Amino acid sequence: MSRTLSIANKLLSLRGRMTVVDESGATAFEAHGTWSFFVKRWLIEQNGKTVLSLRRKIFALRTTWLVSGELGEFRLRRKWLAFTRQYVAIGGPFDGAQIKGNVLGLKFSVTHGKRPLATVRTKLLTLRERQTIDVEDDAVAFVVAAIVVMRLDRHDEQEQDE
Repeated sequence: MSRTLSIANKLLSLRGRMTVVDESGATAFEAHGTWSFFVKRWLIEQNGKTVLSLRRKIFALRTTWLVSGELGEFRLRRKWLAFTRQYVAIGGPFDGAQIKGNVLGLKFSVTHGKRPLATVRTKLLTLRERQTIDVEDDAVAFVVAAIVVMRLDRHDEQEQDE
């Protein structure tokens, strides 16, 4: 069984809040940044309860995000020398899952072995960058964490280019 979700940054948000809504427009998840001991953490909440915590590993040769919460602990690590944006999950229930983007960065796929977990499409010509996610029910929290990580990395890269 699969679900369709949509993610977008909230307008006028100082911390860069992201809201994930379901097909009916109800909020399924909300991601927001917090400061803790000089390290910025991102929390993914569902119905006001924190389900996942994301933290970028500071001293890493490759971009690595440490994820902990209801899915246990795992890492999302960006692949080296990839022409497109690609990540791999290390540990947790989706160990070895691959997140791969296309050349333009407008479409992504999430797979675990040969099993497709989700496809992500970016909508163009909107006020806020909005992505539509078709995801399998048992992988929703994992895919939301992966998409939030990809959006944060893209935002960091855009800030560095300025």
